[in-house]
Amino acid sequence: MSTRAVSGGSAAERAVSGAFRELIECLRCGDGISAAIRQLEAAATGWAATGVTLRAFNAELQASLTEAVRGVVRSAALTGDAESVVEIIISATAVVADIHHRIWCDGRLGEMQSLAGALLSGENPLRLSRESGIAVAGSYWVVALSVPPGAAPAAEPVLRRIRIELAERYGDRVLPRLSAAGGTILVPAIDAADPPASLVSELSAAAQVPVTAAGVWAARPDIPAAARQAHDLLELALLFGRTGRWHTFADLALEYQLTRPGSSREHLAALLDPLSSHPHLAETLRLHLRGDLSRRRISQMLNIHTNTLDYRLKRIGRLTGVDPFSSDGQWYLRAALVAHTVLSSPVAAQRIPKPATQHLPKSAAPRLAESAPQHLVEAADDQSARATTPRSVVSRR
Repeated sequence: MSTRAVSGGSAAERAVSGAFRELIECLRCGDGISAAIRQLEAAATGWAATGVTLRAFNAELQASLTEAVRGVVRSAALTGDAESVVEIIISATAVVADIHHRIWCDGRLGEMQSLAGALLSGENPLRLSRESGIAVAGSYWVVALSVPPGAAPAAEPVLRRIRIELAERYGDRVLPRLSAAGGTILVPAIDAADPPASLVSELSAAAQVPVTAAGVWAARPDIPAAARQAHDLLELALLFGRTGRWHTFADLALEYQLTRPGSSREHLAALLDPLSSHPHLAETLRLHLRGDLSRRRISQMLNIHTNTLDYRLKRIGRLTGVDPFSSDGQWYLRAALVAHTVLSSPVAAQRIPKPATQHLPKSAAPRLAESAPQHLVEAADDQSARATTPRSVVSRR
C-alpha cells in the first residue's frame, strides 16, 4: 500500500494521516477517542470538499489507516497481543465507515440533490454550482429509476447502497434525486449516442434488488420535460411487466403512442371490453401475445391443458371479433391490450391466473369441475356471452 498519504500528497491528505495516527494512539490508550474522531472527521471532510471521488477517498483512507497502524507497531507503542491489534483496526474502520456516510450521504449528497432539483424544476443552477463546486453539464441523460417495494426496514439500506454505488462510480458528476422508491438521476452526456445502459445492472448489483430505469436525453433547458417523459416511459415499463431493465423511447414507442389520449385509444381499448368480466381470458390473452412463450409453457403457467388453452383463444376470438391465431389479429389485439391496460387498472392488476371455475355460479362449479374437462367447464359460461364488436379481423379458425 502506498505511503504517499503519510510522507507526501496534499495538505488535506497529510491532515487525514495525522488524524489517523492520533486516533490509533487513542484507541490503544483508551483516552481521548471522541476528540480524535472529531479531528479525523474534520480532516476527512476538508479532503472530501476538494472533489476527490469516494472510491479514491476509500483507497487513501485505507492507506492512511494501514500506515498509521504500522507506525504504532514499529514504534513499539502497541504492547498488546494480536487480538488487541485487530480490535483497534475494527474500531478505526467503523469510524471511517461512519465518516463516509456523513460526508457523502448527508453532506455532499445534499448539495448534489439540491442541484438536481434545480435542473429538474427548470431553475438556473449556476449559483448552486458555484457554491457547491459541482460542475453542471450542458446536457444529460435524464433517468427515471424505480426500486421494487419492500419492507420498510430494508428500504433505507437499499437506498444507501444505491447512493454509495453512484458516488463510487461517478463522484459528483452524476446528480441523483432519490427516495426509497426510486427517483431521478441526471447523467452527463454530450449526445444521445452514449446512453448509460449499464446503470441498471450496476445499481441492481449494488442494491441487491432488480431496479428498472427509463432514460431520455436532453439539453439542460429541456430537462424538466425530459423528466416527465422518462417517468411516463418508466410507468409503462412497470405496467407491462418489463422490470429489471433499461428502457428508452425506442423500446416503448408503440406503447407510449397508443396510451396518448384520443379517440383511437378509446376505440382500441373498447375492443377488449367483452373480456372484462372474464379475467382468466384476459390473462390468457396477455400471455399469448407476449410472443416468447410456447403453447405448452403458457398452459403450464396457467395450470391448464393445451386443449383448454386453444379453447380459450377461440373464445377470445368470438368475444372480440378478432382472431388471436392470425398475425394481423395478434397485432390488433396487442395494440388493444396496451390501450385497455392503461385505461383499466383492474385489468392491469390481473397478473395471476384465477381458478378456472371461479367465474361459474357456486352451485355449478364443483359439479362441473368433477365431471367434465376444463374447456367444457368454461364452455358453460359461454352460452350467454357472444361478441358484439364488429369483426374487423375475421376469425380464420
